[in-house]
Amino acid sequence: MFYSRWETQFCEMIAVGDEDGLAILHLNTGEGKRTFEISDRWTRNDVFFSDVRAQVDEYMAGRRVSFSLKLNPQGTTYQKKVWQALTEIPYGQLVTYKTIARAIGNEKASRAVGMANSKNPIPIIVPCHRVVGASGKLTGFAHGLKIKEELILHEKLMGIYHGLFDAFGPQEWWPAKTDFEMMVGAILVQNTNWGNVELALNNLDGGLTPQRLEAFSEEKIAERIRPSGYYQQKAKKIKAFLTWYAGYEYQIGKVRERDGESLRQELLEIHGIGRETADCMLTYAFEHPYFIIDAYARRILERVGFEMPKEYDACREKIENVIPKELMIYNEFHALLVQLGKNHCKKNPNCNGCPIGAQCNYKERTFA
Repeated sequence: MFYSRWETQFCEMIAVGDEDGLAILHLNTGEGKRTFEISDRWTRNDVFFSDVRAQVDEYMAGRRVSFSLKLNPQGTTYQKKVWQALTEIPYGQLVTYKTIARAIGNEKASRAVGMANSKNPIPIIVPCHRVVGASGKLTGFAHGLKIKEELILHEKLMGIYHGLFDAFGPQEWWPAKTDFEMMVGAILVQNTNWGNVELALNNLDGGLTPQRLEAFSEEKIAERIRPSGYYQQKAKKIKAFLTWYAGYEYQIGKVRERDGESLRQELLEIHGIGRETADCMLTYAFEHPYFIIDAYARRILERVGFEMPKEYDACREKIENVIPKELMIYNEFHALLVQLGKNHCKKNPNCNGCPIGAQCNYKERTFA
C-alpha cells in the first residue's frame, strides 16, 4: 500500500491506496472519534497520488464539484451500497439519512445508514458530510463537526459564487480609474450610494492624485464632495487617510509589501476608516484578500439561510475560513453580491429571475 500526505486550507489530508484504487482519505483534523495511524508497511508515494491530490485541491479551490477517481473502499456489501448512494448527492445539497435509506430501498433503515455513513473511509470524495439529521441539524461526523460545517458552508458559498458568476459574468471591480480613486471612493461611499460618489469624484476631476488632494484645504475638499453626503466628516477622513498614506510616500507598492493583518490594523487606526472600508481598500487596492461584509452580503447570505454572526469580524472570518484565499475570488464575490443586491435582493426583494433562487427559500418563507 502507498500513502501520501499534504496540507489543505481545511486540514492535512492523508491518502492511502494501491493499484486497485483509493482506499482511505483521512481528514487529519485532530477532532472527532476516528483514530488513524500510518502503517510501517506502507510506502510514501506522492507521485502515485498526484491525481487524487490534484482533484482534492481543485475541490478546495472551488473549481471541482465531482470526482473521477478509482476508488477501493473496504467495507461490507451493505456499507458499499450506502457509500455508492452518497456519491449521488449533488454538490452543495443536503439530504437526510432517511433519504439515503429510501435510495437503497429501505426507508426505515435510517439508523443503519447512519452507521454505514460513519464508517465511510473516503470522505469528501464520497460526500458523507452532505447527510444531516431529520431536523436539518448537523449530526456526528467521524472527523469532527467543525470540519463538517466548514465543508457544507464551502460548497454552499462556492455554489452561490459560480451561480452569480455564470449569470452576471466578471465584474472587474472596483469601479475606479486608479487605485487612489478606489481608496477615496471607499471613504465617499460610506452611508450613500455609488451614484452620489460618482458625482463627488467628478467634482474632484482634473487628475485625482494624493498630491493634488494634499494641496486642497479640508473646506475645499468638503465642498467638492458635497454630493456624497456627510461631506464635512468625509473631508476629515480623507485628510486623515492622506496623512497616513504620506508615510508611504504615496507609493502603493510600499503599502502592498506589508502583511495583511498589520496593514489592516494600521488602516483601522485612521480616523474614519472602519472595518468595511479597510477591507475594501485591502482587497481592491492593496491586494490582500479580505471578505467584505457590507449590507448586501449580510442580507443575501442571511436570506439564503446562513447563520451570520452579528459581529463584523466573526462573520468575515467564518466565510474566509471556507472559501479559497484567492484575490480574484474575493474581488468578484463581493462585486457579484452587490450586483445581485441591486437587481434582485433588495430590501423588498425581486425574486423573479434571481440566479440563485434555487438555493434560497426566502420567498417561500416570507410570502407563503
